[in-house]
Amino acid sequence: MLAAELLLAHSQATAFVGAATMSASINVEGFRWNSFPLRVLVDMNEWSTQDYAVAVREALDSWVRSIWNYTNSFNDTSLTMISYVLYVSDINRTNDYNVLVTFAASEIDPPSNTVGLTTARWNVQTHEPLPPVTVNITTYSATADRLFIRNVAMHEFGHTFGLGHASPQNTLDGPELMYYLSSRNRVLYPSTLDVYGLAMLYKGMYSKTVQLPASIPYKMLSEGTVPRPTSDCWEDWPRYVPLLGSIAIIPVLVLVLRKLGHKNKPEQAAEETPLPPDDLTSVRNI
Repeated sequence: MLAAELLLAHSQATAFVGAATMSASINVEGFRWNSFPLRVLVDMNEWSTQDYAVAVREALDSWVRSIWNYTNSFNDTSLTMISYVLYVSDINRTNDYNVLVTFAASEIDPPSNTVGLTTARWNVQTHEPLPPVTVNITTYSATADRLFIRNVAMHEFGHTFGLGHASPQNTLDGPELMYYLSSRNRVLYPSTLDVYGLAMLYKGMYSKTVQLPASIPYKMLSEGTVPRPTSDCWEDWPRYVPLLGSIAIIPVLVLVLRKLGHKNKPEQAAEETPLPPDDLTSVRNI
């Protein structure tokens, strides 16, 4: 078994001093997931609120949407399989999960200013993670706001997917998500460097430092105009209520029209479908 430690440290605030575009690089780990969707369980406890479960879901959605933006912008389809199913312990708990998200009351030791920690084990021959990969996030005794939890969770999910830390602190248009320090007061997204690094990892480049090509601008991948990916999250059900109501009305309308003597059947608009969105092991705290 190989063992190494790499801790994620977040500061209360981050100063932004310009992007180091000429040396934008990111480390990738020695593992990657071979099957999707990832089954993510959020384990609610006394240091968590329902807002934190929503923040975790927002972090995962931002990753999937950013990957789709990268795919749409640079015609690289190597990551289109990345997807997830979210479970929350007090709503739809499962014992069959790949990733476990937990919450702590205070900063994680060592060092004392660590607010997020990802621990992963994997088979060094197959590069397959050995579930569960665990993500621990401090909430300062449930006083942290939702944006803070979202940003920390998004950084930790980068590690969960197989990324290490990025070298620059800033992109051309905002903070670098996978830099070891994180902003708690600004909405973050994965960068082109982050997704390019993932693409190289999932093409078989393990335990390397990946540099962003000059042909790809170094920027954050905001949600943009890419359609919302589908997921099986517990929070999705309200979106289907209007659709179900419309479907229920159709038979009534058909009967009414028949009684009125209409011969033409009402046309149904086609619903648009959004883009889809062992023996030797290694252990790492990221």
